[in-house]
Amino acid sequence: MPQGLFVWYEVTTDAPDAVRAFYEGVIGWRIADPSPGHETAAIDYRHIYRADGAGQGGMLVLRPEMIAAGARPWWVPYLMVDSVPDTLAAITADGARVWMPPTTIAEGTFAMVADPWGAPFYLIDPTPPPGQDTPPPPVFALDITQAVTWNELFTTDLPGARTFYARHFGFTYPEAMPMGAFGDYQFIAHPLQGRIGAMMARPSADAPLGWRTYFRVADVRAAAQAVRDLGGTLEGDVHEVPGDDLMIQARDPAGAFFGLVSRKAAAG
Repeated sequence: MPQGLFVWYEVTTDAPDAVRAFYEGVIGWRIADPSPGHETAAIDYRHIYRADGAGQGGMLVLRPEMIAAGARPWWVPYLMVDSVPDTLAAITADGARVWMPPTTIAEGTFAMVADPWGAPFYLIDPTPPPGQDTPPPPVFALDITQAVTWNELFTTDLPGARTFYARHFGFTYPEAMPMGAFGDYQFIAHPLQGRIGAMMARPSADAPLGWRTYFRVADVRAAAQAVRDLGGTLEGDVHEVPGDDLMIQARDPAGAFFGLVSRKAAAG
């Protein structure tokens, strides 16, 4: 099984109704209703679907005890691994921490961890549904609207993070883009997914550590207006990025950071 593929994304939130309406309006997803009895269930988890019907991720509703334990609204990626226990043993020996021990459900075995510098992510050894003969549509792709199109890591130790993710998840580093006082913007590739994103040193002491998730939309300017209209906040203006794209960064109504990307020619 390929080690280190990005295979799922999860947003945690304490404002599920507002956040559901927000992403359905901004990106065009359908976020499923909670399952019956969710008010008394231990976990309130809602699946996210793209317009093409493919599963794109999930929404985890934060309960008070989760918030008290330090959880907050954010997007967190899932990385596929061959064995959750084996990967946990390897990465914790290298300084990572376990935030949630391995749990097995119908979809597979997963655990939540933080890298040695505090960036959270999940490990998952997925179990394909019965009768599934082909892989599901990808949740990360450079050219699929409503999918994740970029993964960006803020870290306090760029050389250390490069080594850690290469050793345990097969990441490679094809090139870097100098960013002056901010240091290098280190592009990341995976042998099976191509260029998947980048990592850089945290630009300021108040910038949150962790993985930052960017979604492709049809028109980033129209999506930015929807962010304003639906209770989110924009961080800066629409701007060009290397290649043929425009990008903007934003926060949803609960405060989770994300980015939006579209082709320059498509933006109105």
